[in-house]
Amino acid sequence: MTSITDLFGLSLPVVQAPMAGVQGASLALAVAQAGGLGSLPAATLTPEALRRDLAAIRERSAGPI
Repeated sequence: MTSITDLFGLSLPVVQAPMAGVQGASLALAVAQAGGLGSLPAATLTPEALRRDLAAIRERSAGPI
């Protein structure tokens, strides 16, 4: 069995749940920078906002999201 850290290239076995309405790109970025798997809640975002938030995360972290 492959561990989640190996599967996603994480340094920490942390998967952050996307919680629409209570978190955004800043939490996903912080988790990715810390070595976990950051998640962006996209259900309530417009396509433009989703592209903007993903670009902002990618500019600041190479970690998986």
